Amino acid sequence: MEWVSVRMRASLRGRHVSGAERIVRQEDIPSTLCELIKRPKTYDQLHLTVERLKDVEIFRANLKISSYTFEDVNEARDFAVQVLSKSGVSEDLARKAVNLIRSGASPEGWNMRGAVLMDINTGERLEEDPYRGVRTVRVDWLKREEVSRYLTSQGYTLRTVDALAIATKNIFCGVLAELCWSDDPNYVTGYVASSKMGYVRISPLKREGDPLGGRVYFVKKEELRKVVECLERKALLLDL
Repeated sequence: MEWVSVRMRASLRGRHVSGAERIVRQEDIPSTLCELIKRPKTYDQLHLTVERLKDVEIFRANLKISSYTFEDVNEARDFAVQVLSKSGVSEDLARKAVNLIRSGASPEGWNMRGAVLMDINTGERLEEDPYRGVRTVRVDWLKREEVSRYLTSQGYTLRTVDALAIATKNIFCGVLAELCWSDDPNYVTGYVASSKMGYVRISPLKREGDPLGGRVYFVKKEELRKVVECLERKALLLDL
């Protein structure tokens, strides 16, 4: 069966504002393009990529989902640090990751297009391009509609569908732990993910109206090339 990756990236005044991806069959390309171009609320450039995939692996997603809500941002971030610590990240590096996303991880103090790569042992930043970072692409659910119905029936949002897919592929590729919260000013829930702790949703990891967000992937420096190749090139369909 032939699969196609359909990806969207939108920017405003040179800054990333939205991105999304689907892996679909040939006949679903038109409807998928129509869906993705409606995602960004505002932009001055929107890029669409349609790519035929040669090899697609099917992998059963197995991350346990849990959710925690706190009274304020500081409590939520402290809890994120605790979850990262239980995932094998030192407290100092966990707080460094929080502060990177909080203050804008790119050199200009804004959102990166992709994720920060951080050495889990030293805290060294490993991404080649400090504006782009690394992007987790070529991943989707084998039965997206079924997964969407299931997760929403459990009280989760449609955002969780995509975020869980990305987190699952990250761990599949060798990311040891991840910290993420959205750059959407109106969405304040983020998560920590690791093979040990699962997918841990945490709210609020930022204040409403804050446009800063991003991801930090904790990896081993000696495995960097293999991890990046998997994140950016490996095509993965997830079964629940």
